[in-house]
Amino acid sequence: MALLREAVQQTHRTLEACHIPDARLEAEVMLMNVMRMQRHDLFSQQETVVSPQQEQALAGIMERRLKREPLAYILQYREFYGVNLLVNPDVLIPRPETECMVEHALFMALMGMETPDLVVADVGTGTGAIAVNLALHLPAARIYAMDNADPVLDVAAYNIRAHNVADRITLAKGDLLEPLPEPVDLILANLPYVPTDRIPDLQPEVRWEPAAALDGGPDGLDLIRRLLAQAPERLKEHGIILLELDPEQVPAVTELAGQLFPEAETSVEKDLAQRDRIFVINRGMGEY
Repeated sequence: MALLREAVQQTHRTLEACHIPDARLEAEVMLMNVMRMQRHDLFSQQETVVSPQQEQALAGIMERRLKREPLAYILQYREFYGVNLLVNPDVLIPRPETECMVEHALFMALMGMETPDLVVADVGTGTGAIAVNLALHLPAARIYAMDNADPVLDVAAYNIRAHNVADRITLAKGDLLEPLPEPVDLILANLPYVPTDRIPDLQPEVRWEPAAALDGGPDGLDLIRRLLAQAPERLKEHGIILLELDPEQVPAVTELAGQLFPEAETSVEKDLAQRDRIFVINRGMGEY
């Protein structure tokens, strides 16, 4: 039977030899899972013996991971902005880049955007990652979380219940903004934006994810165009839209926003890698 530190080292080496991204981190997450340990225990209890049952569980995870199945699907959860979310192959795995969208929305709230009747729309909610975090941090807000497929909404509903925010989030099924029953102050949308011809070149792990959550059409902007066309009547006079984009798409979306929202200011926020990622359309809610 191996010691914990040996199991982490061997798992790391095996993953690295197979060119698995973030091999060390994934090795640690796997061992945390099979040992049922918190991260700090992984380092403070390195001489702990890994039982045969735990070794078997680790081997099962490794067998699937070496086929390039995403670890989040194997473990059925992903941490996003400090909370664990159920994930399965019906939904896109939440990305660190999208945390920047949550961060920016919360920043605007801290600078005076939040009001007792703040209304938010999370379009293409997926796991509910954005909606859940906004509900946790903005308890006065009313949030609509929308998607167009029942299996996706089932995952979002589970995560909403798991984090006790069902009283603040209304789930709705339909095409982009169409299910909204009222105008909103803030629209957040992490919609599919990968150009179709780039899908085959994505990492093997990404190709396990639902194509409908990735494929944005020939230039990646099919759904974003439709969302922005729906938005003028569904965004309040001083509202804001946040869109996650590929940096290359910023010029085209800038032009489109200028046509549909001529009175608005636009700007771009960078992600953790300092790449243009979050496109902001501000109809004039004020300085933030």
